[in-house]
Amino acid sequence: MASDESQINLHGYNVVTILKRLEAATSRLEDITVFQEARTAEQESNGGASSSSNKSITEQPSTADSIMKDTSIPVSPSIVAEESSSRQVKAEPEVESKVIAKFKEFQKEFIVPFVESSEAIDPVVKQAASTFAEAFDEQLRFLKTALKAKKPELTDPDFAKIVGPISQKIAAVSEIKDANRSSKFFNHLNTISEGAPALGWIVNDTPVSFIPEFKDSAQFWSNRILKEFKDKDPDQVEWVKKFLQIFEGLKTYVKEFHTTGPSWNAQGKSLSDVLKELTSTSTAASVASGGAPPPPPPPPPPSNIFEEDEGKSSGEGGAGMGAVFADLNQGVDITRGLKKVDKSEMTHKNPELRGKAGPLPPKKPASLSKKPSTKSKPLNTNPPRKELVDGKTWFVENYSQSDGPIVIELEMSQSVFIGRSSNVTVQLKGKGNSITVSGTDKVAVIVDSLISGIDVIKSNKFGIQIVGSVPIINVDKSDEGTIYLSNDSINAHIYSSSTTALNINVPVADDDYLELAVPEQFMHVIKDGKLVSEVVEHLG
Repeated sequence: MASDESQINLHGYNVVTILKRLEAATSRLEDITVFQEARTAEQESNGGASSSSNKSITEQPSTADSIMKDTSIPVSPSIVAEESSSRQVKAEPEVESKVIAKFKEFQKEFIVPFVESSEAIDPVVKQAASTFAEAFDEQLRFLKTALKAKKPELTDPDFAKIVGPISQKIAAVSEIKDANRSSKFFNHLNTISEGAPALGWIVNDTPVSFIPEFKDSAQFWSNRILKEFKDKDPDQVEWVKKFLQIFEGLKTYVKEFHTTGPSWNAQGKSLSDVLKELTSTSTAASVASGGAPPPPPPPPPPSNIFEEDEGKSSGEGGAGMGAVFADLNQGVDITRGLKKVDKSEMTHKNPELRGKAGPLPPKKPASLSKKPSTKSKPLNTNPPRKELVDGKTWFVENYSQSDGPIVIELEMSQSVFIGRSSNVTVQLKGKGNSITVSGTDKVAVIVDSLISGIDVIKSNKFGIQIVGSVPIINVDKSDEGTIYLSNDSINAHIYSSSTTALNINVPVADDDYLELAVPEQFMHVIKDGKLVSEVVEHLG
């Protein structure tokens, strides 16, 4: 008998007693489960339980805790210590980087008040401001990713993935502006749209000097708001103030943490590995929360929508452009096969027929039914080119924001052609012959002196600054341009045609400029058989 008792006693503890207590604990857990299920069914049938009943359930101690408190059941000290340490590890919060914490402070101090101020102005302005704020949320995600990854090449496809969401939000702000040109708050939308590209500092090596450029661009439109509402609506003035403060706050933040660009982790993993980890983590979190992983992307469209169906001729109802041209070649006979609709069958003349109409045919896919936007331009995939040809002409082409400023030393016999570039500054030192700027977007040109002149053709949001003297400036088929004249070029002849929103800045005292708008509207009358044109001045 003594041998049997020794077999069921381990380290001084009775195994039978332990098993009995575990069985009792299991029975109590089952009873609680049955009670809770019955209570839940009762609540559903009665439309919800009283607060006192809920309180009685929530205040009931768990069986596991009661077992742990029961000193009659022995528990290994090592297990208790291990559980205690694990609880401490779980309770310890993750230390947030100062770079991220400061950026969140910047958002709270500058972005949030601006969005709130926009809500009081107009719903469309609030929509643009909210989209602008979402771009900063995307930039926060970018900075978090950068702290974990090594600096990639700008041509890395993974870099385009993390920058893409920011670019999409900036483009969305511009689309909101373009869709509301008739709004009386169009100047507000322009202000946000012109300032939003400042978020592109993350792809610039000198971001501290990059940010103020877009503040100045936005200030052109914000000054119009101040002029219109300065003595009428203080809320509008406060809105402008809060918007311009964003650039000062962003500049201060960037100057402290990112003076030469985003702070990447030199000891971190590759950007590709970091993105894979983030993707797997987000997918696991989605599944754990009951959600399904994101669906796969839709299949690509046909490689050529103009291809004809093989095996079908145009006479057999075949598709393709060949069938279209075959029908067009019929001339007036093309309408012979059409059915003539009687007036009694026309739904617009007989409204009662509309309810009897069958289901509408399916719509075409959006990619085929929508016309491409006239403002969207294909990405320029050609490499940047700065080349002197035949010792006479400099060609500056295919440059973008990431390529930084371009500096060229000119000689009197040399000319410059600047084309197919965007978001870049070109500085031309010395005295040259002439300059041509064609097909550019947001290009700034700083010129010392020229013998001939400057031609700006089909360019958008351009800037020309004259340091020395230039005799002639021609602007043709361009929009939203600004020209800064020097004292030596104050008498330059400026010609404009088919151009909108062109402003000429003339130097005045104290190194300041006076902005003069170039007329866009003219009145034409016939006098003595001749056409006489006069500028229409808008006063007030």
